Amino acid sequence: MKLLFLFIIFFTFVTEANSANTKLKKYEKYSNEIKWKNTQFKLPKGEWVYYSKEPFHLQNFSLGCVNFINFRNKVINGAFSACYVTSGGKWRQALGAELRNEWQNNKYDSCNLRPEYFYVKAIFKGASSNCFISRHFDPNKELYFPDNPTDTSSGGLKKYIKDNSLILPKIMLGFQSVYYSNKRDKAITMGLSINPEAYGANDMLFETEETSEYHRSNINNFPLKKKFFEEWTKKISIEHSILEDQLEASSDFKLDFSDLNASIPIENSTDLINDLNKLIELYKSGVLNAEEFEKAKSKILN
Repeated sequence: MKLLFLFIIFFTFVTEANSANTKLKKYEKYSNEIKWKNTQFKLPKGEWVYYSKEPFHLQNFSLGCVNFINFRNKVINGAFSACYVTSGGKWRQALGAELRNEWQNNKYDSCNLRPEYFYVKAIFKGASSNCFISRHFDPNKELYFPDNPTDTSSGGLKKYIKDNSLILPKIMLGFQSVYYSNKRDKAITMGLSINPEAYGANDMLFETEETSEYHRSNINNFPLKKKFFEEWTKKISIEHSILEDQLEASSDFKLDFSDLNASIPIENSTDLINDLNKLIELYKSGVLNAEEFEKAKSKILN
């Protein structure tokens, strides 16, 4: 299972809400948020084209992904995906064990620190998994010359790129989040890949994955790029914490991002998380609608 365009979050967080699922139409544009599989997803800013859906069923197991892309002047700015996996309640232990093995031991992409990973944090307990990854990558290599020669997970994206004559950036930054609790029998994976120049970073100097200034071995030589990557990673780590709360993660199964806060100080970080948690409860209880929640969340984070 590929972690690149499959997983993850964006600047994404998930909320369980009472509104109806969004009726997704292929090639339509969406912004702000969608609701899919009874889960609310916050989309990054801009218009995102819904280009493919990947449903799969095998006996009691069900897996599905929805995929979006953002581009301007034919240049890709970002790719967003949200996925779920469930066993229908009958094989949750087996599903959890298989997912843990995939996320912990896959030799191509896993929740272990690899050279192209900037930051990794993970917890594995029994059949439950919780993982956060921040990385850089060469999208052309990942799509057309992947490390895993049997990987076919990016077929829909490659087709959309070809049909629309889109241009890939030389280097992209990716955030990936995977979560499965044996108690819920539902894995949520979310991912966002971004073109850093489209989000305010300086122009790239090197255009291969190994020589890129975003590579962990090189980044200390480029303080502005490092600051950009750190700030981006810090911001989305907060979103991961919000995801954990929405999925009712127990306190001992939440990722500890205090090392990020130490290297990238957040004033009153404890108060920030507490305020966000209170805000989430108001939204879940119906006191705040989606628009009010977004405005209040933006005010807190800013």
